[in-house]
Amino acid sequence: MSISMGLRHKTSGEYREVPIASSCGFAEGWLPFCHHLGLQFVPLFSGGALTAVPADLVPEILRELRLLLVAVEVAPNGAWIAERVRGLLAAFAATDPAEWEYDFG
Repeated sequence: MSISMGLRHKTSGEYREVPIASSCGFAEGWLPFCHHLGLQFVPLFSGGALTAVPADLVPEILRELRLLLVAVEVAPNGAWIAERVRGLLAAFAATDPAEWEYDFG
């Protein structure tokens, strides 16, 4: 099973996916960093708690992703996570929460 970010345009219905990790990769790679950093929302990317992301949560998710990126960029085993975090940040930067809906799972 894999975890990804889904983006759906509210008007056109266009749907995109941004890969995050396999379930195992998320549990063994991402979660230890998330717990160490005290992140609240990034750990919820798996498990279905964020199947519909409220627009007011987007800034906090971005803040947590930026914190995670700083941590994984210097970690010996974090390069692959950094690559995926950059992909998520780029997807958010390329879209407007007023026009797009986001989901994780």
